[in-house]
Amino acid sequence: MIIEPHDEVFRMENVHLSYNGLVGTAFSKPRALSFFEDQEKDSNELITEASLMLKRGETICIGGPSGQGKSALLRVIAGLARPTQGRLYYFGEFLPPERLTALEVAKRQVGFVFQNGALISNLRVRDNIALPLRYHKIGNQAEIDERINMAMDLMRVRSHADLFPHMLSAGIQKRVAIARSWAMDPKLLLMDEPTAGLDNYNRRNILPLIDNMRMLFKTSIIIVTHDLLIAKELNCNICFLHNKKLTEPGSFDYWAQSNTEISRELFRDMRNSPESPSIARISG
Repeated sequence: MIIEPHDEVFRMENVHLSYNGLVGTAFSKPRALSFFEDQEKDSNELITEASLMLKRGETICIGGPSGQGKSALLRVIAGLARPTQGRLYYFGEFLPPERLTALEVAKRQVGFVFQNGALISNLRVRDNIALPLRYHKIGNQAEIDERINMAMDLMRVRSHADLFPHMLSAGIQKRVAIARSWAMDPKLLLMDEPTAGLDNYNRRNILPLIDNMRMLFKTSIIIVTHDLLIAKELNCNICFLHNKKLTEPGSFDYWAQSNTEISRELFRDMRNSPESPSIARISG
């Protein structure tokens, strides 16, 4: 299928990431680029030759066993870590390494939802959502209030607007964190383990809300997850970080039925009992 240039949201080509690239990164001031000796490169690299393309309104999951670098790769895309090699494009624009910072990436309407939510403990829900809007001086107070209300309605947390984070369940905290990112009107949303730590009730509630962003606003979403069924329930492709490499994307059913090493490792129990919720949730 030919992708029109205006439909391409994100593309990375031949990205390598070393363990050193995860140390000392900052939101606004990038670290100096570092190049490693050939004899050190293989042992120091966490990810090699990762390539991925995402189009407008598409959701894709990145799965794989723990320790393979899924969250680290998401941090690279968000500008929070520096790749040692490779090229990253946001909405068709190449962002050179010296400008690859979280602030530069955020300016391109890329949002990030941390696994733990990262809510500010002494701010109420409403003010947590407003924080990035005020920091980036987006809109007057009336416009900020409108964005906050829309974000709370989208994630169904308006009834919690005046509560502090410690007064919220884990599921509501996750929804508030997503609302905070959505209020910035991201065209690309990066989510790190959005269902981690949630019971089945909260998990079932949050997935349709995430999918609403794609359907209503054509938001493109990259989800790092151990919860492989997300790909099936959101009807999206999934790729895997395995042995330092990123696989080609494929549907949940494709991977569940394939005979690759990663499929045998992660889908073994699903093949035996595909409808059993007790074994369908994979944690590597």
